[in-house]
Amino acid sequence: MTTRIVSGVILAALAVAVIVEGGGVYFAVVLLLGLLATAEYLRLVRHYRPLPLAAYAGVAFMLAEAWFGSLQGVFGAVCAAVALAMLLGLAKGPKPGVTGRVAVTLLGALWVGLGFAALLLLRRLDMGTAAVLTVVFGTWAGDTMAYITGRFFGATAMAPQLSPKKTWEGFAGGFLSTVLVVVFAGLYTPLHPGESLLLGLAIAVAGPLGDLFESLVKRDVQMKDSGRGIPGHGGILDRFDALLWAAVVSYFVLVAGLGY
Repeated sequence: MTTRIVSGVILAALAVAVIVEGGGVYFAVVLLLGLLATAEYLRLVRHYRPLPLAAYAGVAFMLAEAWFGSLQGVFGAVCAAVALAMLLGLAKGPKPGVTGRVAVTLLGALWVGLGFAALLLLRRLDMGTAAVLTVVFGTWAGDTMAYITGRFFGATAMAPQLSPKKTWEGFAGGFLSTVLVVVFAGLYTPLHPGESLLLGLAIAVAGPLGDLFESLVKRDVQMKDSGRGIPGHGGILDRFDALLWAAVVSYFVLVAGLGY
């Protein structure tokens, strides 16, 4: 647990520095994280024989469009990723499993690409710095408190077949922590209290679902962690699984729902 806390504090400090800096540094770091997460995903599902070129190219294109282009450009990048995966599938010919290879490739490209693209799109908003900091630390606060609450008070399994250690008590602790952190952070942003509450509730729901989805994938391939890059936390996907879902939901809450 000590290793997890120390590495978490270091990661949080680096996150603040990169988010506040913005610009090319922010894009480069997010792009690197996205490509590393893609590599982890491809290793997780290697049994299904994914198509790496389509996954890497799709993620890179989505992130480039999110930073240098527009939301419409991200949609175009998604279409390009789908087309590339299909073309590579065609190149393989009518061999057993080719449909699954295309499908599993696109799952990873969309999961990783859209999640990290949302972090870039959030940073480009007028309240970009505050938006990203709020989403990141709201998500991580919930994840951390869910872990602590579940470890010391957890008794009721939440999803025993997916993740036996997750409990409803941990979920409640994480949910409350996320909402409180986001509402508090909202005091220093253009968000009104009601808007902060809505955003906090959205993150508090989306984050755990993202965590559970990664658990589903790992359970399917019988792997405990996506990688070992972050001491005490596993891989990039293990640390960012909740954030990938929360970032997408937050972007649409802020832009489509609240008009920011």
